[in-house]
Amino acid sequence: MRAAASERPRRVWGEGVFAGRAQGDGRGRAAPSAAWFVVSLGALGTWLVVSLGALGACSEGSLEVDGLADAGQTRDSGEGEVGEVEVGAADAGERDLGVEEEPEPEVPEACEAGVRCGAECVDLSADPLNCGLCSRTCVVASAQASCEGGECAVGRCQAGFLDVDGAVANGCEVEDNCEAGAACEASCGSAGAMACEGGAGRCVPPGEVCNGVDDNCDGACDEGGLGGCRAGVHRAHGDGHLYTTDLGAAGRSPFRLESQDYFFIYAQPVPGTRPLFLCRKGDGKRFLTSDTACEMAGGVEAQLGFWAPEGSCGAVPLYRLYHEPTSNHFYTLSAPERDNARDNLGYRDEGIGGYVWRSR
Repeated sequence: MRAAASERPRRVWGEGVFAGRAQGDGRGRAAPSAAWFVVSLGALGTWLVVSLGALGACSEGSLEVDGLADAGQTRDSGEGEVGEVEVGAADAGERDLGVEEEPEPEVPEACEAGVRCGAECVDLSADPLNCGLCSRTCVVASAQASCEGGECAVGRCQAGFLDVDGAVANGCEVEDNCEAGAACEASCGSAGAMACEGGAGRCVPPGEVCNGVDDNCDGACDEGGLGGCRAGVHRAHGDGHLYTTDLGAAGRSPFRLESQDYFFIYAQPVPGTRPLFLCRKGDGKRFLTSDTACEMAGGVEAQLGFWAPEGSCGAVPLYRLYHEPTSNHFYTLSAPERDNARDNLGYRDEGIGGYVWRSR
């Protein structure tokens, strides 16, 4: 039994030492003269056989057991006595008998694409069947797995599934039941189209159009200056008050322009509106009404557009007052101006003439 050369000799104790001599090699030939000793290791249940054939004669009462002629370590070999056997240092590279070596880990053989796994040459950083290690297969729920930098990743989700949280552990975890572009009803009642986000559908309202309705669900109707949708009405004063869509007329004598685009009305009829007429009385004074007969007080000079009978779609009230001594009708958006005309200027409050809009 030998130990590495760098190790110190170990002592092995036995309960008895028995001497003998080999008789042959078991193949019919005489063995060279060799003495042998059997050492019992007691409770360990192990016997150590020590051959001294190659050592030559030892001095009387001495025994060489380490296999090295110059070791000089001897022990009394008295038969039947308890002896101490010294296992000496051996040549470098030799191991103790009975010590099992750990196998070296197998290092994959390098090849052009990366390393060799079995018969295949693979890239461990990108191969989902050999991701990071040979035979490490990536499996991702409801998806085609991929390998990125030697780690498993979600590649492409199967049809009908979505990866919302980005986690590899649960793969494509959300079932996609949304049909993008399908017709739907938006929160304000307009006809929208479905948009799909994270497996959930959301009804996207359409853009605003000139129809007297809040199409885009922002709380306002026909906003944004839609071309040709609403027309501005200008306010002028001279021989009474004049309200007209003709900016030139509002600045011609005997009138003087007080406010351009004072309010807005629809240029074309939309649901919830009614015609707005500019009527001229026999005395030349003008007023606004929806009555085609001009309230039996004159005739229609022009149809300006369309206003509303109630405050829908962001419309505001247009207050109507009348000054009987001058036969003058006065319209205002301002409640304080209305009150001043009524309380201090002798006008009669005739309520709300109709509803109009403050913006185009």
